[in-house]
Amino acid sequence: MASRSSNSAHRVTPLADGWEVAAVAPSAATDPVALGRLTPEWLAAQVPGTAASAWRAAGRWSFETPRDFDAEDWWFRCRFPAGPVAGGTRRVLTFAGLATLADVWLNGTHLFQSENMFLAHEADVTSALRADNELLIRFRALQADLSRKRPRPRWRTRLVSHQQLRWIRTTLLGRMPGWSPPVAAVGPWRAVALEERRILTMRNWALATRIERDDGVVRAELVLEPAAGVALEGAELHVGESRVALSLSRNDSGTVTVSGELRVPGAQRWWPHTHGAQPLYPARVTVRAGGESIALDCGRVGFRDLELHRGDGDGFEVRVNGVPVFCRGACWTSADIVTLDGTPDVHRRFLTLARDGGTNMVRVGGTMVYESEAFFDCCDELGILVWHDFMFANMDYPATDQGWMAGVRDEVSHFLAGLQGRPSIAVLCGGSEVEQQASMLGLPSTMWSNGLFRDALPAWCDRGLPGVPYWPASPGGGTLPFHPDTGVAHYYGVGAYLRPLEDARRSGVRFTSECLAFANVPHDETVSLAVGGAQPAVHHPRWKERVPRDSGAGWDFEDVRDHYLATLFGVDPMRLRYADTPRYLEMSRVVTGEIMEATFAEWRRAGSSCRGGLVWFYQDLWPGAGWGVVDSTGRPKAAYYYLQRAWQPLALLAIDEGLNGLRLHAVNDTAAEIRGTVRLTLYRHGETPVATGFTPIVVPPRGVTAVSADALLEGFRDVTYAYRFGPPGHDVAIAVLTRDGSDEVLAEACHLPAGVPQPESVDLGLEAVAVRRADGAWEVTVRTRRFARAVVVDADAWRPNVNYFHLSPGAERTVVLQPAAKGAATDAVTGVVSALNGRAPVKITTRE
Repeated sequence: MASRSSNSAHRVTPLADGWEVAAVAPSAATDPVALGRLTPEWLAAQVPGTAASAWRAAGRWSFETPRDFDAEDWWFRCRFPAGPVAGGTRRVLTFAGLATLADVWLNGTHLFQSENMFLAHEADVTSALRADNELLIRFRALQADLSRKRPRPRWRTRLVSHQQLRWIRTTLLGRMPGWSPPVAAVGPWRAVALEERRILTMRNWALATRIERDDGVVRAELVLEPAAGVALEGAELHVGESRVALSLSRNDSGTVTVSGELRVPGAQRWWPHTHGAQPLYPARVTVRAGGESIALDCGRVGFRDLELHRGDGDGFEVRVNGVPVFCRGACWTSADIVTLDGTPDVHRRFLTLARDGGTNMVRVGGTMVYESEAFFDCCDELGILVWHDFMFANMDYPATDQGWMAGVRDEVSHFLAGLQGRPSIAVLCGGSEVEQQASMLGLPSTMWSNGLFRDALPAWCDRGLPGVPYWPASPGGGTLPFHPDTGVAHYYGVGAYLRPLEDARRSGVRFTSECLAFANVPHDETVSLAVGGAQPAVHHPRWKERVPRDSGAGWDFEDVRDHYLATLFGVDPMRLRYADTPRYLEMSRVVTGEIMEATFAEWRRAGSSCRGGLVWFYQDLWPGAGWGVVDSTGRPKAAYYYLQRAWQPLALLAIDEGLNGLRLHAVNDTAAEIRGTVRLTLYRHGETPVATGFTPIVVPPRGVTAVSADALLEGFRDVTYAYRFGPPGHDVAIAVLTRDGSDEVLAEACHLPAGVPQPESVDLGLEAVAVRRADGAWEVTVRTRRFARAVVVDADAWRPNVNYFHLSPGAERTVVLQPAAKGAATDAVTGVVSALNGRAPVKITTRE
């Protein structure tokens, strides 16, 4: 990602239009002259973009018609004008990211070569520009470069198709068989621009914030390069309404270091959204130079204390402003796997959806890309913490090669420059599953890591982003790096390893930066999109192709889901899929959602050892039953809504404690004490109340209060059906937390002692009425006569704010509908409401 600073003395012209791209056989043309002797087919291209995005836009490529973009050379070209400029103005071409092996020419002159897609480049072209210019970029075939002879790794990984990728600084997305679509990123994936620079240029900058007592403190250090003959006369740092003069120190290189500290009295603290507000302060440096006042915009900064607390030495807890934060969320992939560079609007849509679902942390893993300025802006504003890996995963990287390490040092420096002053940055991590890969192969601990992760990265982070914790490996920290009861785990006991739900407690998880990977079934529209409308979808080869799997394993993650469908719901998945595919898909959606909700309830309860969990993934990479809790179109899956309940700042959790009965945990992340009442009701046949009881409850700020369900009832009721004296006396237990002095429902929890879904032949008495609000949204009020399990509001182009909720007998729930995408919704609401245990969907009726 590029630095987010800007300079009022510079004029920036994006070169986004007029691009074309052509495929050429490897090394058939190595320079513009040789290219001119060929007659390749040129297609229109958008920049930022990739070869794949250009071919997709032209209708020449799709996921269904794969192409190996690494097997050919790709040439991008653009013509642009350049008029005269005032004397003393330098003109510079800037490239924010080129994927991956690139050579750049302007008007036939070679400017530079790049071998790292994560680096930005610039070239002074003041004397090379003409009235009309041609910019050419050749992206060399990666496959040819991978065939070069290099030292072998100490171990091999099945994650990627070619072991020599460890030498290439590029993303692994698109190059990981089994769970990534085969669409390698090739092209100018980040912005290209022409800058006119005058008076001075910022060469480096650092902006660190900290809290001292009630004040915020900003430390700034900028390295400026004045134009020839320009003297710097003074500088000031502005943060919010505060400002301070900065000192100037001239360097032997001709640059000037501008530095100093500013104190912001009574600065408001930044919090993750689950715990408080997100005040941000605009920051800029004004420099008096050459008789002008120049503004260097440094974005917005926030003030918060953040530390990793290890507790007994085995724990892992993020503390913000001294408060322990239970981190929950998911692993971010990409807003667009084809371009890898989502627009600000797309990032805001995806991340707002994450925030609304209760996410307070996302992790960018080492198999992805360094995220963009727009991504971090959204996280700062929305109150979402970011765990960010460096782009290393599963391989034995050549840390003893000095040239390779020098390139990585520049990569890290460039990445950290864009994070200055950002309050959302919580953890910088060496990479993903490097230690785990080596240790699971049975290698000695001396071979699990190397100097890059142990020495170089922590030193670079300490200099480039002081105050942000560094963690060497995900997972890591235990006797074996993947043991979940020490440090950071990738927890798949519940999930890939087919352990019972009780394993989430038995394993003593401390913090899991990856967990709960399932082939989560999307909405029927996305199912149809995945298989081109073919029915039945789950028997289509494309469906199975898009189910994620680990290379070399004899199973995939649909097998994992089916295991839990059989174990928890008592059905034979094969027979159900055979006889009733729609029912199979609906039960499959529900089972993964219920597993995730139950697991996070376990981890958030009072007395839990766990201080955070991040689901693998947040969003799918392509249409299908992927790991994401949101599909590739941006539509939430069932799992999203189940997690939404477990992740709320104020939640009520029902935990089966075996022979100790049902325990209700009221969790409060807010700064205010909660006084209320917990009421528990048991129902037989989903309709008849057989017992009820209540108790007052006080939940302290940022605390948890637990009560036994048995203490709320008169006499023994075997609430969890643990003793099994005859048939169960009830089939549903509903707990509700209300605020003192009102009927306001703060949180609800449901426990089903039998677990198995009731048959769908029951008439629940569902009703659904939609009313238009003044702001254009719709409210759908759902009512039921009998208990309704996993109620789904399916309203075409409208997205419900809650879904897959349970509804008590005689109760009602109001769901707010917003357009699923900009311009997608119509004036009317059409759709249906259904429940897993209901006979048939009912139509939504509209009332003006």
